[in-house]
Amino acid sequence: MIITGFTPLNTQNCILNESRIDLWQFSLEHELHIADQLLNADERARADRFYFSRHKRRFSTARATLRIILSRYLNTAPERLEFDYGPHGKPNVINSQKLQFNISHTGDLALLAVGKGYPMGVDIEKYSARPYEGIAKNLFSEQEYMEFQKAPLSMKPALFFHVWAQKEAFIKASGLGLSYPTKEFHVPTTMPTKQLVDDPLHNMTWHLRTFMPEVACSGAICHHPTIREIRHGFIQLHQNVSLKF
Repeated sequence: MIITGFTPLNTQNCILNESRIDLWQFSLEHELHIADQLLNADERARADRFYFSRHKRRFSTARATLRIILSRYLNTAPERLEFDYGPHGKPNVINSQKLQFNISHTGDLALLAVGKGYPMGVDIEKYSARPYEGIAKNLFSEQEYMEFQKAPLSMKPALFFHVWAQKEAFIKASGLGLSYPTKEFHVPTTMPTKQLVDDPLHNMTWHLRTFMPEVACSGAICHHPTIREIRHGFIQLHQNVSLKF
């Protein structure tokens, strides 16, 4: 476990609180055998559209686990949850007692953020080969790109994913996704991050915090400044068995 600085979390206290966010970390490496029982027809159809079996497994397991976790907070059966989607694709639970959530996955690792009342965004990025220079030039702010160019070659992957995870978390919290012009806002390039960041489109500030969910993986959460506590917990999933909390 690499994550530090968060309050430990377990499922004995799945209670929504407007001043708190819970982070649930889990693996997508194995099939969740009850996934088909929990997913609705649309989710099963989406899973079937994946060409590679590993992508189908990750989607089905992530979606089923999401349903199980959220059902703990809402005291309902996982399969009874109904979702709608914002204009930019951000999902919400219908009739959810102000529950807010956001999920991210990279490879076989997933992270789910759960809160109440205020939107949040979470992103995790495993280090991998990318055209760093081109992406940074096109999507980073002028200041971010300048700092990226100055970094030693050996540090560029870590700096790239550190910045990109924050920007992804920011635009997810805003609800605009990639329609938000990513050059128009600046996130910290120093590690780790724990500070307020201006949102020029909404005339407000967000709180950004970075962490490492595992080795060679950048994570970031963006949330409303009124949040006072972030808890973190693991969910164990073993092959062909149910979730273990």
